[in-house]
Amino acid sequence: MIESLKTKGPLIRWLLFGVLLTAFVFINGPFLIPLTLAGIFALGLNDVIISLNKKFKMNHGIWVGLTLLAGLALFWIPLSLAIYRIVMHINEPQTLETDRIIAQIHALKDFVLNGLQKLSHWTGADLATPARGILENILKKTGEIVIAYSSHFLAQLPAILLASFVFMIVLALLLTKASKVKDFTLTYSPFNKEMTETLILVFKKSCSVTLFSTLVVGLIQAGIIGLGSLIFGEGDFWLILTITFFVSFIPVIGAAPMGYLLALLAFLGDRTGPAIGMAVVATVAGSIDNVIKPFMVGGENKISPIVAFTCVVGAIIMLGLPGLLVGPVIMNLFVGISPLLLKER
Repeated sequence: MIESLKTKGPLIRWLLFGVLLTAFVFINGPFLIPLTLAGIFALGLNDVIISLNKKFKMNHGIWVGLTLLAGLALFWIPLSLAIYRIVMHINEPQTLETDRIIAQIHALKDFVLNGLQKLSHWTGADLATPARGILENILKKTGEIVIAYSSHFLAQLPAILLASFVFMIVLALLLTKASKVKDFTLTYSPFNKEMTETLILVFKKSCSVTLFSTLVVGLIQAGIIGLGSLIFGEGDFWLILTITFFVSFIPVIGAAPMGYLLALLAFLGDRTGPAIGMAVVATVAGSIDNVIKPFMVGGENKISPIVAFTCVVGAIIMLGLPGLLVGPVIMNLFVGISPLLLKER
């Protein structure tokens, strides 16, 4: 009996480890998303912080602190102001800015209906009447969704702040203890050292590509569109900045359509100058993706835009906004690690 247990020792150890790991994940269930995001950011930022530390000879902890503060400012300031502006527009529906936004939306609806009316005359089929009901229903549902989402966000604000706090603490810990985390991984990895090193590099590459080719490019594009809206007086700056930033993560769609939409609304409102200006701004913002991203991505595996689209949108549906980052990371990991695992015999 004892000899039998000894021969099954490795299996028992792995079974016990699996039970403990399951229990650990279970009790940390409410924080899985912030913990996952902290891991992604730590893998993507670690080499950058090390490079900055070597170049400027500043304490590693100071660079970690500055990075965390910059990240907090870039995320929370625009998002908070955007939510504030939405709530203000909802609670004060008679303001001039709100009336202008509503007028622009109705002008766009009328433009679509007029086009369908002309098409109905050409084809002999009534396309405008059913479309009118559909568009009015969409506008009504959109308004309800915006109000519900804003209310839900405010109701969940304590939980969001707690998750943000956990994210920042874990990220700071991972960045300051990066070498120990790597040593632990190398020591207890089920793969040999060479394979483990390769897997770590793929993980780091996938996370850094997501952060710097997606996050940074999205931030630049959102800044261009937002600045254009501010200069030409089209839309609410903070709302445009925030919405464009999140939309820019979605492949195939990107940030440019937001600028073109503002240009179309300006054109429908007989503001030809701002319409042309926003069209130029949208074109410039759209080209940023093709100019900057190749330098950041380098010689990385080319992924079909359709696959990238389904991975990001699917991650958003499953995880919400965190899917904007988690989706591309999982996609890059699958493409980068699958060949390594399949070749291993």
